[in-house]
Amino acid sequence: GGIIYRSYATYQENKSYNVIKGTIPDFGYDIKLAYTINGEEDNKNIFPSKESNYVGKSVTCKNNVTAEWDNINWGLKNIKNTNSETIRCTVDFKTKETFNEKVKPGDYVKMTPFSNSFTISKELTGHTEDQIINPQELNLWRVLQINSDGTIDMISEYTSSTKIALRGQTGYKNYIGTLNILASAYTNNKYTIGSRYPGYNGQTEFITETLSTEILGSPYTGETGWDPNNEPYGGGDILYGKDTTLIINTLGTLCAYNINSEDYTVTYWLGARLYWAKSFHGRRVNSDGTTGNGRWLEYPNPEDSSDFIRPIVTLKPNLNPIQGDGSQKDPWLFQ
Repeated sequence: GGIIYRSYATYQENKSYNVIKGTIPDFGYDIKLAYTINGEEDNKNIFPSKESNYVGKSVTCKNNVTAEWDNINWGLKNIKNTNSETIRCTVDFKTKETFNEKVKPGDYVKMTPFSNSFTISKELTGHTEDQIINPQELNLWRVLQINSDGTIDMISEYTSSTKIALRGQTGYKNYIGTLNILASAYTNNKYTIGSRYPGYNGQTEFITETLSTEILGSPYTGETGWDPNNEPYGGGDILYGKDTTLIINTLGTLCAYNINSEDYTVTYWLGARLYWAKSFHGRRVNSDGTTGNGRWLEYPNPEDSSDFIRPIVTLKPNLNPIQGDGSQKDPWLFQ
């Protein structure tokens, strides 16, 4: 059965016993509800509302009647009646835990971005045309970390269905900023407080200088990796390691499926420029989860390179989902 009882506030019958009574016309019998809070009788004698700080934990009924409590619709459900004219049940409520008390890294979260269409300008990407994505297609997320201020970083479980193309020095110089702008398209102001693209850790978002081999110099310095002094120009971008380490430690891999397929992992852009062998690259995550040299954007002439998008968004503190337990089968749900 569905929900058969929703309104309680006007049916208070006996304050001393915390009983609330209502008649269900469709079924033709009375329902009397008592309630307890964390297993104890409550002296307020006001049946908890959906907006209260409680959720239904269990329902106990008399005369072989069984029922469950639905916290979404705030009523009895799945009632099984043995022809009793009056149904007497006690609902035990428990104090709500906050989301931050329950959530843990790796949990699944359902959250739909606000926008269903977002255009990234060709002036940013260097591509010949503006490009359009549908942020709402990505609505399943994985918790990466709970921050000290109560905010929660989440990464999309999947990559976008479409690729974003970048080209030449324009694409290279705007690379980090463009990816961060794309990540911001996946937010929902009701639930999120920010975003970033994976790999972003304070790098120069937009390079304004005209780049040359003289400016960039020789980027490789041996075992120490890319020269960190060249970060403003991309040749020393080693800062992406903070996010890649976080993702691997939390989820076990950098690999991701495309939203359109469960059959294979795909590559996607990673927030790190790379200048190597006198050519301009945007780093990517390879299909095997490694971080490679990425895509040529100019070698030696401007080239189009394209890859999928996988954003990170940050949930506001002190939110509470309407349902879920964080598992893959029952993600935390923010509608």
